[in-house]
Amino acid sequence: MSIEVHALASGSSGNSILVKVGGRGLLIDAGVGPRTLTPAIQRRDIGVDQLDAVLLTHEHDDHLKGAAAVSKRLKAPVVANRATLEAASLRTELPQVEEMESGSERQFGAFTVRSFRIEHDAVEPVGYVIQVAGRKITYATDVGCPTPALRSALRGADLCILESNHDLQWLLRGPYPPHMKARVAGSRGHLSNCAAAAMLAERLDADGPACIWLAHLSSVNNSPALARRFVTDAIKKATRVSFELDVALRDRPSATWIPGYPCGQLSLF
Repeated sequence: MSIEVHALASGSSGNSILVKVGGRGLLIDAGVGPRTLTPAIQRRDIGVDQLDAVLLTHEHDDHLKGAAAVSKRLKAPVVANRATLEAASLRTELPQVEEMESGSERQFGAFTVRSFRIEHDAVEPVGYVIQVAGRKITYATDVGCPTPALRSALRGADLCILESNHDLQWLLRGPYPPHMKARVAGSRGHLSNCAAAAMLAERLDADGPACIWLAHLSSVNNSPALARRFVTDAIKKATRVSFELDVALRDRPSATWIPGYPCGQLSLF
């Protein structure tokens, strides 16, 4: 079965990743408006009854605003831990809601899904490991700091989708008020380019080559060009293991991963 992974959107204005295999799909986060998100999924040949689940990482609007509409339109269950479902008030809105305990593993069609806890200022945020057709995909955004669980989840992943939210110097010199700077840089905020690069270099040294997507970039405290350059240079200084790197852009579909093909290169601006 051929695998395709599509970054439909990534950033504070909306996040959504589609994993597709054998005519079936799995959506991680649905933080894009339904008038945009549902057609984007359907254009990738995933229609009604072909989406096995909509996985939610946490209750913030940029990760779930389109979840109810996509679930109803494509007849797919929304899946999250109990705390997230309650915080998002989704049980009252949807006919198909499934609870998945943090740290547990479930099967959705051909997809084996395991969640893992991450640090962020939400009630019970998680990342996901997806295993399908002999491949492993790890997804972690809104990551306040590196943790053993995140390091373990990245081990052996063929595709590592990891937050690279901000450049610390841009953040400190930027327009955010002090309390916002403290939140972003804090242990329950967002992962910096520097921290992301260190984790990715560690993953490469441990398990060999991988494809990397930098995700959830700040529009104020980072840029695709800066994140790509900084993380690439930092990884190359830390390890000689080869890797491919791409950036998942805000507000529109961007990166696509198909095993055996090079990562698509983006026009950065």
